[in-house]
Amino acid sequence: MKKIILLIVIFLFNVHFSLFSEDLIKKEYGSSGTYEISPILGAFVFEDRTYDNSFMLGVKSLINITEKYALEGEVGFSPSSFNYQIYGSPLNKEELKIYNYCCNFIYKYPLSQSIYSYGTLGVGGVSFVPETANSNTDVYFNFGGGIKISFGGNKAFRLDIRQYAPSLDIKLFSPGSGFPYVSPDTSPKAEVQKILQFNVGIIFLFK
Repeated sequence: MKKIILLIVIFLFNVHFSLFSEDLIKKEYGSSGTYEISPILGAFVFEDRTYDNSFMLGVKSLINITEKYALEGEVGFSPSSFNYQIYGSPLNKEELKIYNYCCNFIYKYPLSQSIYSYGTLGVGGVSFVPETANSNTDVYFNFGGGIKISFGGNKAFRLDIRQYAPSLDIKLFSPGSGFPYVSPDTSPKAEVQKILQFNVGIIFLFK
């Protein structure tokens, strides 16, 4: 009898938590059709150490498709530099402008009444524009996640981390489970490096 009562309590708790979670997203961030604008400040960390790690500025724009799913676009700029050496000469440094742009799929999950976490998966490009050499643009996939903390009203704070990679391994995708397991592809592709991005920003919500 005790086991039956315990199972009933667990079942009711799960139902309550599921409904509570859906209600949190609706209450804090609106249903389908609401959108967000987020100015961001962050940093790029490069796998290739001939490139200097640098800060970045950008903006994200998100539209909520449902209470749990959203689409997000991002554009950003980073002033960096890279080191190079011509045979027989000392090490040189050249200024480099980096532009990133991507479109991402977002899965949201609330942690409390004012905080929710999210996972993200997307694709876009990164353009490297040096002062003298030819510019180069590569297609990049990205994946990561973060948290958003509501200030109340139509403003919130966001903390985000993304891994940029030229190709990905994607496993265990199931719409019912929410979001797939993603990792950088282990196949060699030396001409395109991996990039780690950190950023924080302020969210402005529009209904």
